[in-house]
Amino acid sequence: MRRSHYYALGLLAVAVILVSAILLNPNSDFTGSDDGGGEVIGEVEPEYQPWFQNVWEPSGELQTLFFTLQAAIGALIIGYFLGSNKVQKERREG
Repeated sequence: MRRSHYYALGLLAVAVILVSAILLNPNSDFTGSDDGGGEVIGEVEPEYQPWFQNVWEPSGELQTLFFTLQAAIGALIIGYFLGSNKVQKERREG
């Protein structure tokens, strides 16, 4: 089996898992966990005080920009290493 077939099967498996999670739990709340931790801490220890306060909290638009920038940089790094591995393999073979 070729390597591309393994990639396709892996992608298909991820898609099946994601779709089945949504179909099996249609009323679930698939939101992020940013605020969930603070809520749980408040329930467990109501007297808890944070150790420090934020110096600066960016607006929602800037948070989105930083998140997408982080994802793009990560994708570039992964793409660079995948591409360099392929080039090195091609050089060794031919």
